[in-house]
Amino acid sequence: MAKSKTGEPSPIIIVKKADGGHKGHHGGSWKVAYADFVTAMMAFFLLLWLLATLKPEQKNELSLVFQDKNVPTKEKVVNLEKIPSFMAKDAKVGRPEFKLSQENKLKYEVALMIKEMITNDPNLRQNSGVSSDDAGVLLNVNSPVLFDVNSATLKPGADKILDGIVEVLKAHKLDLVVRGHADDGESGGGAYPSKWELSSARAAAIVRHIVEKGGIPPTRVRAVGYGDSQPLVPPTSPDARAKNRRVEFYYHGQDAPAW
Repeated sequence: MAKSKTGEPSPIIIVKKADGGHKGHHGGSWKVAYADFVTAMMAFFLLLWLLATLKPEQKNELSLVFQDKNVPTKEKVVNLEKIPSFMAKDAKVGRPEFKLSQENKLKYEVALMIKEMITNDPNLRQNSGVSSDDAGVLLNVNSPVLFDVNSATLKPGADKILDGIVEVLKAHKLDLVVRGHADDGESGGGAYPSKWELSSARAAAIVRHIVEKGGIPPTRVRAVGYGDSQPLVPPTSPDARAKNRRVEFYYHGQDAPAW
């Protein structure tokens, strides 16, 4: 080791020279962040380009995807009604036309007429139901709307319901079976020996009204009574018995036998 003139060791001096350019090492983490930013911007501008190519109708339907799920269902339905659907310029406005067979189309039209009749009558809305099967359409009306207990005499106001029944027969070439039912607690009130006669008399009274006042040929309507043999629900309460005490109107094709 070198010594100074005084004989003491000289200090060691280390000199580092910079390589030039940057004055220190910055690392490569900024490159990853910058690459993520560029990728996100590219995706964003690609999304804007796609949205610009959409038609107004497509934009409206796309907006439904981003609706708030907490919005009540009723409000969502209202919004949907305001959105125009994809329709050809020569399309006709009105009921949608489904590709149905002639038989199914007929049943569909009958069901629409019956539902309209029910909607227009508050009493029917609470005491009726509509169903269908392979052969026809069934309207079920709770008997208290038409008859009193142990009675086969039509109540005041029943003619309005039966007028709607007649309108369906006049609008379509269908036959009608009227099925009378009684509940297990009815006795016939002394006028009828059993529930069979009571339920049959109810069906007959309705058919007589349809033929005489509705002008429907008797060959198109039939009456049948089932007594209490076909309850809808177990007769465990007065309300349940009222549901079993009913009249069924079954519309069916003229070539399809039905009881």
